[in-house]
Amino acid sequence: MKSRMNSVDRLRLLFEEQINVMPIAENLVLLDLSNYREEMEKRNFHTAIVNVDGNWMKYDAGDTNPTPLTEEDFMDAETPLLKAFRMLVEKRRYFIKDDEGHPAYIVTRTDLDKIPLRIGFFGVISLFETHLKNLIRKYLPNWEESLSENRLNQAKSLYEWKKGRKEEIDLVQCLQFGDLGSVFSKNKRFKKFDPSLSRDNFIQQMNALGKLRDALAHSQSHLGFSWKEIDDLIIFVRTIIDREDPVFED
Repeated sequence: MKSRMNSVDRLRLLFEEQINVMPIAENLVLLDLSNYREEMEKRNFHTAIVNVDGNWMKYDAGDTNPTPLTEEDFMDAETPLLKAFRMLVEKRRYFIKDDEGHPAYIVTRTDLDKIPLRIGFFGVISLFETHLKNLIRKYLPNWEESLSENRLNQAKSLYEWKKGRKEEIDLVQCLQFGDLGSVFSKNKRFKKFDPSLSRDNFIQQMNALGKLRDALAHSQSHLGFSWKEIDDLIIFVRTIIDREDPVFED
C-alpha cells in the first residue's frame, strides 16, 4: 500500500516540483538587426534575440556582434522554480522555448526578486521550521529545558491565547524561529545534522534564516542578502531536511 504524504512532503512537492519557472519569465521581444542596439538602450535590455538573415541569434550587452544560440542558452519551461533560482545564481539569463520550439520567453537574474520566488524562499524556510518542530516532538521530550525562562513563558503565553481561540495546537507549535536555534544548539544537538558544523556556524546560519524570513514576511524591498548567500542558506536547509532523521539524546 502506498504510504500517505505528510504535511512536510506536500509542502516540498509544492515548492520544489509543482511551481515552475514560468511565473517569473517575461515574454521575449524579438529585435531586428537594423536597430537592435537602439531598441535595447531604449528598453534598458541587457540581452536580446536578433533576427539575422532570417535566423534568430543572441546578443548580450558587451558582445561585439550577435552569436548563434546554443542549448546551454535555454531553460526548460517545466524547470522547478527553486532549481531555476540556482541556475540563475550561476548564469545571468536563459531563454525558454514555446511549444513549437522557438525562443519565446526570457528569464534573468533580475526576475529573482519577483513575488513567486519570494514565496518559494519563504516556503523553504517554513518547511525547515516544520521539520525542526517535528524533530522536537519526536525526539526531545525535555526540550523546554533548552530555553530561557523568558522565552518559554512567551511560548506558553501564545499557547494559552491560541487555546482560548479554540485552535488545535501544541506548545511546540508556539515556538519562535529563534527558539528552534536555541533548542538545537543546546548540548551541540546540531552536530547530529552535520558533524562538521560549529556552534558559531550553526547559530550564524539560523540567525540569517530568521532575518531572511522576517524580511520576506514583511515584504521588504531589500532582503539583506545576495542571491549567492540565499542559495547557501537553502543548501544549509536542504542538508538538514534531506537526510534521514537523526536520533537525539535529550
